[in-house]
Amino acid sequence: MADDGYFIGIDLGMTNSVLAYAREGEAPEIQHWEEGYSKFPSVVMVTPSARYAGYAALGRMATEPKYHLQSSFKRMIGTDHRQTIYGTEYSVTEFFAMILRKMVKTFEDEHGFRAERAVIAVPADFGDAEREAVFRVAALAGIRSVEIINESDAAAISYCYDTKGFSGNIAIYDIGGGTFDITVISVDEKGFTVLCNEGTKYLGGRDWDLHLASIIQKKVVAMSGISPAEMDRDSHLRRQIINEAERLKIVLDRVEKAYGNVTVMGTDIRFAVNRAELDNATRPLVDRTVEMTKTAVKGAGLGMSSLDRIVMVGGPSITPLIRSTLEREFPDVEIIRYDPAHAVARGAAIYARSVFRDKDLNLEPILNKTYGIVMGVDGKEKVLNIIYRNTRLPLRRKVTCRPKSDDQKELEIKVCDTRADPSVRISEINTSRLLSTFIVPLEGKISRGKTRIEISMDAEADGTVSLMVECNGHAHKCDLGKDVQMNEEEMLASMRKVMSVQ
Repeated sequence: MADDGYFIGIDLGMTNSVLAYAREGEAPEIQHWEEGYSKFPSVVMVTPSARYAGYAALGRMATEPKYHLQSSFKRMIGTDHRQTIYGTEYSVTEFFAMILRKMVKTFEDEHGFRAERAVIAVPADFGDAEREAVFRVAALAGIRSVEIINESDAAAISYCYDTKGFSGNIAIYDIGGGTFDITVISVDEKGFTVLCNEGTKYLGGRDWDLHLASIIQKKVVAMSGISPAEMDRDSHLRRQIINEAERLKIVLDRVEKAYGNVTVMGTDIRFAVNRAELDNATRPLVDRTVEMTKTAVKGAGLGMSSLDRIVMVGGPSITPLIRSTLEREFPDVEIIRYDPAHAVARGAAIYARSVFRDKDLNLEPILNKTYGIVMGVDGKEKVLNIIYRNTRLPLRRKVTCRPKSDDQKELEIKVCDTRADPSVRISEINTSRLLSTFIVPLEGKISRGKTRIEISMDAEADGTVSLMVECNGHAHKCDLGKDVQMNEEEMLASMRKVMSVQ
């Protein structure tokens, strides 16, 4: 059966992923996996002869004599990072495609249809390379038609679906396993207008795990008598500690004190951790999210009195310290914790039904980054900003420059992310992040004083950005997501790896 009856939304997470589906006229539902779990572990196991994803990977850890477990790789998506495992090279794109393929195949087998279209939610902070990688993930997993939505936008859609009739300004505080986004959205009867995005892909629940693991490690060293150097050499012990940290972090969301156990050189070491220890270690993380929230509200052009609600989503949002800090810093704003694990996937499914069938949702997105190019300004290299974050999508901007010399053969273009506001035309190099470098050939007669080089940037509604260079009637397109591009042969080789996942 074709997928007209099901509209799929997917939240590809750093720790867990979620798949939701909506049918015509019905509320969205969550796909459940082994043992009735609604979350699918974002892990891949590679053995010398096979590949497994999700619960199949975790379930074989006790029986496989030789394996490599890959996890927590969301922060590397969109990069050219590769690694060789048992003689075969893998990319981060392929690992995520294996997770998505396993999820979709399981869903297809259960519901009896072929899933060819989906909406995939991504962190608002994802740039062009990361978004292009997500399109590649979907293609490798066999999904032919894909739309991308920001995770926080999807959560807002889900929240408003469940609270029909709400109008006002809300901030979606979305903290996941590896990323954090705060998005301010205006909601009225016409639809959703995104006012401001702030976020980072380097802050999430995984950072809480690592801080708690550090606390546990110090306790184990003190109680067992092993040295820190011995701890560093014992990979099995370090894995025990991180597993206990992941488990106890969840327990400490509900109780003030929790107990754990690890085995050191054949001896069981039982230890206790309390919430105060974790709160003290992670308070700077929480404070950072609060400062970003204030920046987003200001960037949206709102005063604190104009913000109606902060809606917290994502697994780590249940952390008591996060809520108490938000309540202290925003005393006049209603703080709501909403469906932490499923909101993003549910909203993506609702959006899928709209974009693929009903066309009943009006979502006005904005660009999440400021893109510029390095140019000579007053004898120094600086960044000329071209398209700006928090600007309505889609958009196009063009700048004109001159060659540096007569008969110049090529032009080097360095594209940077500066996070500058629209009022800032020029940014300093040391405050910018280099994204890509392109060498573009200059054809025809080049004159330093007469030749015009036009550089245009286009940003689509899904946040992907393209760059075009035109000179003397010749046009060259530069792909900001070039690190994840594949030729046909590479695509087929990757597909064979992905489709074999169990």
